[in-house]
Amino acid sequence: MQQKQKELLQALYVEHRGVLRIAAYKYGLSQAEADDAVQDTFCSFMEMYLDNADEWNDRRVKATLMKILRNRCMDYFRSVNRHPKISIQEFMQGNEYRLACESVSADIAGAMAVREDVARLREGVLSMSLEMQAVVVLYMLEERPIEEVCSILNVSESTCRMRICRIRRYLSQWMDGRF
Repeated sequence: MQQKQKELLQALYVEHRGVLRIAAYKYGLSQAEADDAVQDTFCSFMEMYLDNADEWNDRRVKATLMKILRNRCMDYFRSVNRHPKISIQEFMQGNEYRLACESVSADIAGAMAVREDVARLREGVLSMSLEMQAVVVLYMLEERPIEEVCSILNVSESTCRMRICRIRRYLSQWMDGRF
């Protein structure tokens, strides 16, 4: 990055970060999420507009940054709604936590059945080999892409996909009581 562009980005960051953080809070992000969204906003601005930004007036720069931030916030909430997170420690240790389906369940028997299914599923995961458990944690619980799981476990993509297929089949049979 050229020195002039670096100085411009630093000046923009110092000038606009506070306003962007406040806007991110108002969109509903927590402090850590807001900091990440602001950082991502400046990275996106740098990639797309930094070459021409020195010619822009302050109003246009601020409007562009706000638009990028709003899009980052929408992406965050879409991701959260599409991919609910489960604490790996709670899942693997067996601690109780409130499932989404329990909050809408009308009867106690339905909620207890869900908890029993989760406990049975946990037993099935713990009965697998450590290699298979690693795939469950990385791919199924943390929802990492297959390429990242492969690089972490140092296996080929076909090996990883085969493990995922075997895990699904095994857990399906485990839940049906065939083991």
